[in-house]
Amino acid sequence: MKRLMPSGLITFLQNNPNCLRADLFVITLPTGTVVYIAEGTWDITVPSGTPGWSGGTTTFSAGTAGRWTRGPITSDTGFSLSANSMTLKCVPQPGTHYPGTTTGILSAALNGLFDAAKVTAYTAYMPIGQYGVVTAGLETKFFGYVEKVNKINRVMVEFEVQDPLFLLNEKVPKRLIQSSCPWSFGDSNCNPPGGISAFTQNFTAASGSTQNILTPVSAFSQPAGYFTQGIVTCLTGNNAGLSQTVKLHASGTIQSVMPWLLPVAVGDTFKVVAGCDKTATTCDQKFANKSNFGGAIDVPVPDKAL
Repeated sequence: MKRLMPSGLITFLQNNPNCLRADLFVITLPTGTVVYIAEGTWDITVPSGTPGWSGGTTTFSAGTAGRWTRGPITSDTGFSLSANSMTLKCVPQPGTHYPGTTTGILSAALNGLFDAAKVTAYTAYMPIGQYGVVTAGLETKFFGYVEKVNKINRVMVEFEVQDPLFLLNEKVPKRLIQSSCPWSFGDSNCNPPGGISAFTQNFTAASGSTQNILTPVSAFSQPAGYFTQGIVTCLTGNNAGLSQTVKLHASGTIQSVMPWLLPVAVGDTFKVVAGCDKTATTCDQKFANKSNFGGAIDVPVPDKAL
């Protein structure tokens, strides 16, 4: 990935070969929360209008979310479309929680809560004796997405961050000819009548709800099985912003494939989207959306010979 550096910063470095530096990270989590982290001992405030920075006046915190550092950035010259990468390491202090929850950073990483988070890495250069003065500008080092956890133990986690070229590493043709529908329910290809909101139900967790089974305060009007294979998302409470696949909708309850990361409390609110088994019959009879069905219904199943 090409690095971006304001012309004024180039001049500053030419005139100040010995200077202070610190990496700054902007991490947009899958929940939508954005965290601003500074490498080093002290916070760094980047004023609005600073060369190389397009946001408003922002303080990058050091230490409050653990100690974050980056590794080398790969940068290949050639005609291939291989993605460049950067490692990002976090050593959290005891009691450091994933934003908006009461679970620790390491537990959150282990449970995939950083997967696909957007990461932008900057480097700030400062005059000797003037730590935090970033008027010369910021250098953009890297932009990418958290692809995986390289290693994790009791004290640290290391992420692999890939630049957007990794999105090109998909198999071609992307879409297989098959009898089942390849679309995700509610996406722009599916486009069910009335939109996905017409098949979404909000509800509040009642007494008896657990991390595996949710019981609504008001009974669902939809028949049993309506939400099976759907998606349930927590709106408020310990698990706010997290989603689960519905394993079973029966007896007026919602059972998720995996337990919620944190305890579910009475009064937590959720929304659940109808499940789709990708068949033409369901598309037609349940959603009245057969015109947008993406499968090839005459393709034989894999165990049938032509």
